[in-house]
Amino acid sequence: MKRRLRRIRVDDVDYRWLIRQDGAGHIEIRVWGGATGRGSRLDVRVAFDDPWLNFGIILTAPPERIAEVLVLEPVTPAIVERVVRAGLAEGWRPDATAGPLRFALDRARERLVRN
Repeated sequence: MKRRLRRIRVDDVDYRWLIRQDGAGHIEIRVWGGATGRGSRLDVRVAFDDPWLNFGIILTAPPERIAEVLVLEPVTPAIVERVVRAGLAEGWRPDATAGPLRFALDRARERLVRN
């Protein structure tokens, strides 16, 4: 998986983020505040089953059951925005000098759970 640093603006504040592989069936969203990337990082583990790695299952499984077994929705900027807002609500302070704050995004991708 190619790692590319991206930018997003949430409530007039700039953040940088990237996606990285986090074992089988998961990816991790890493978010930094500001342009320098210094300070505390937000790490959020997200369930994701790469369609290319699960192609056989996708082809052979009954279509109505695929969503029960696999999470195929990719991470989009809208999800990253939701993660940033939720992280801030959970106490993440991008300008702090503490280590990374770690969470997992629930399967419905609606709320953060302490990791």
